[in-house]
Amino acid sequence: MDSTTTTVVDQVDLRCDTHAMNDIAAPPARPAPSGQSVLGHRVRTAIFVAAALGVLVAATILWWPRTTVVKAFSQPPSVVYSDDSLHTVVLQHVHAPIAVLRLSDDSTSGLDHYEVYLGRDPSGRYGHHVRLDATDMDPTRLTVEWATEGVSLNFESGHRVFVPATSFVGGR
Repeated sequence: MDSTTTTVVDQVDLRCDTHAMNDIAAPPARPAPSGQSVLGHRVRTAIFVAAALGVLVAATILWWPRTTVVKAFSQPPSVVYSDDSLHTVVLQHVHAPIAVLRLSDDSTSGLDHYEVYLGRDPSGRYGHHVRLDATDMDPTRLTVEWATEGVSLNFESGHRVFVPATSFVGGR
């Protein structure tokens, strides 16, 4: 064979190899996105994130425990404590809808319940705290007996809670 024949054979083989390489090569790259499509993607992402945060905030507000003052009892003028302040017993109902999720091992931590605050704050936001978890009683039927030694919280069911004056006198 002469040198011309060899060259033709080499070119044919070369063409076959080039063709085979194109078959397994990666597909051509996508064209770069235009400014409008990138902006649209960012807007959609921002709307999705804002909606998710809105749902989270709404769920938190709806499921957060709410407190309602049921009754308040003021100290009678005949009873005077060492701090010469007027004290109040405030009965509150705590509505805790998140309790249905049972997120805590403590089965009573989030349940609807009643609380009593004794102290100088007539709103019941600050003072000596007593949580009422007794069953078979209606806390709304609470009566209060004031004495210089302390306060008795009495319920129709016969339950009685005594809070010594030292627990709520002096701003506690």
